[in-house]
Amino acid sequence: MREIKRETIAEQIAERLKEYIFEKGLKPGDKLPTEMELMKIFGVSRSSVREAIKALQLSGLIEVKPRRGAVVSSFDLKSIFDNLTYSLSFVTDIEIFLELLEARKALEIACLPIIVERIDDEHLERLEHWLNKMFNAVSIDEHRTYDMLFHQTLIDATRNRFLIQMEILIFKFFQKLYELFPHRSGIVSLNEHKAIYEACKSRDLETLQRIMNIHLSRYYEEVKVKISEDKKSLDGGVI
Repeated sequence: MREIKRETIAEQIAERLKEYIFEKGLKPGDKLPTEMELMKIFGVSRSSVREAIKALQLSGLIEVKPRRGAVVSSFDLKSIFDNLTYSLSFVTDIEIFLELLEARKALEIACLPIIVERIDDEHLERLEHWLNKMFNAVSIDEHRTYDMLFHQTLIDATRNRFLIQMEILIFKFFQKLYELFPHRSGIVSLNEHKAIYEACKSRDLETLQRIMNIHLSRYYEEVKVKISEDKKSLDGGVI
């Protein structure tokens, strides 16, 4: 038996506005009724209308422009991912980081055929730039920053907005992950990044897939071992 949902007036207005957008076939930039018009249509207060508009803004469905009022938003996942990033920042279950690493590995390896097909000289120059920065980094934090920018550049090369924003979401959460589990093998990581760059430059998909699998799997195992060590420590140091 389904639970009965108690929706607020603002939530009901928001749902009706979604229906209105889809039923009218509104496109990005199309204007919605004014606050006064919505108050008359629904027979509700201004505060309820404004609350509904705010909720739809946060969901990324509409935006409010000066002197134009509420309009349908362009396709953009940023607001959705921003909300998800905020929620993820409260995660306390340490083992979820292993799932994050699995998700990152699955995403990046799945992107490699697209990267090899679409990467251009501009992206290759950026990869080489971040690679040089990693080799000359003077601190772990500096190396970590350039490492992330290197991988973000790889995903940028797909020119796929959805993939790019997914990667940004993952790397925002990675900042917390890196604080808990810094890399232990800097030289190995540098050599792997160099091999990734060379494989991209030569458009060698098979080599790129092999190296990327090794590269991402190694860090996964490092984190897995660290979590296991921490658990043993909490259990009384049993080996």
